[in-house]
Amino acid sequence: MVGDIAINVSNISKSFRIPQEKRTTIREHVVGFRKKMIYETYNALEDISFEVKKGEFLSIIGRNGSGKSTLLKLLAGIYTADHGSIAVNGEISPFLELGVGFNPELSGKDNIYLNATILGLSRFEIDRCYNKIVNFSGLNQFIHLKLKNYSSGMNVRLAFSVAIHADKEILLMDEVLAVGDANFQVKCFNVFEDFIKEGKTIILVSHDPAAVHKYSDRVIYLESGRAAFIGSANEAITKYMNTDAVKYPVDNTASDAVRNTDISTADQSKEQTDQESPVISGNLIVGNDNKVAKKVMIKNVLVCDDVGNEKQEILHGENFFIRVQYELNVELNNPVFGIIIYDQKRRALFTTNTFSEKLKTGKVRVGIVTVNFRIVNYLSAGKYSLSVTVCDKYQRIYYDWIDGVKHFNVTNNNRLMSYGGVDLPHDISITND
Repeated sequence: MVGDIAINVSNISKSFRIPQEKRTTIREHVVGFRKKMIYETYNALEDISFEVKKGEFLSIIGRNGSGKSTLLKLLAGIYTADHGSIAVNGEISPFLELGVGFNPELSGKDNIYLNATILGLSRFEIDRCYNKIVNFSGLNQFIHLKLKNYSSGMNVRLAFSVAIHADKEILLMDEVLAVGDANFQVKCFNVFEDFIKEGKTIILVSHDPAAVHKYSDRVIYLESGRAAFIGSANEAITKYMNTDAVKYPVDNTASDAVRNTDISTADQSKEQTDQESPVISGNLIVGNDNKVAKKVMIKNVLVCDDVGNEKQEILHGENFFIRVQYELNVELNNPVFGIIIYDQKRRALFTTNTFSEKLKTGKVRVGIVTVNFRIVNYLSAGKYSLSVTVCDKYQRIYYDWIDGVKHFNVTNNNRLMSYGGVDLPHDISITND
């Protein structure tokens, strides 16, 4: 394997045998002794191939049952592949199921030693980092209490604290980014970003599009055990949102239909019969003509002044508007509309949405809705890009997300030069004593 490759996966497949009847008691086994057990073969993964470079951040997305966790367990060596091969160049630390191996009859301290040993740490290594683990968990006063007296949140905090101190080159993470309460989640994300800065190879399974967008170098989108797409985060998530677990026969013009389907008004939709109404599934609606459209689609985006004139050059201190038109094909309850402004180094300088601003959008009817974001421009001189999103009220399902939808420049005639970021109102005084 080439020196800069951390993991090479070649044509792996994995299937499981699922019994068609349940035999749990002695009586059931005796009665069914002469009856052959019938199994069904479930193909969890089929012919998956990819490489992960050292220091790369790879995310894996897909619906429940698409094979994400199975793939991670194959990489960790918990499962063996039926076909194909996996080559690993480096030590792996799997953050798969936090707390596996914990014994409720042992104290928190004893479980630290037990769990860390399972993760591959020696007694000497555990002794050396024991205090760090306890301090990070924030469970100092409960560490000698039996684990059965811990709350579920305390259990997760202890497990995560142990897991992050298993210092390996390759990290496998299965939905363990944000655990515990709000303060502990901040600590988790800080540690996670430290891992990235240290150049560790990270493979993350996640249902959080925001985290996938923010961190990923590449994304694998799994659909029914196959790699439907491997590439950029934006493309992967777009494909993920535009295909649904429920399969409908869709003609080859389906992607064009997303942009061209006529929008029925709220009054028209009331007049439709049950046979004419669209089938709603996931992020899509499928009409009786098999044409597909998103529930919500970002239709148009403008960076403009207060009268709607488009602007590409904006003066520092001059207010500007981001005007986004969304096209709704179904009525939604409290959808969240948002924007993100990035600098030229792809650092998110400003994020806002209707949820964070405590603005309830209520029931938004079928048709065109325009959302205006008024920005007081404290951005430094430089080049900026804009991302636009729309999601459900829980911010778990992203109906549409477009990165780099607009670019604009900011100039500041009052400064000699800019160092990026924001220019807050300020002045400088000097006193020579």
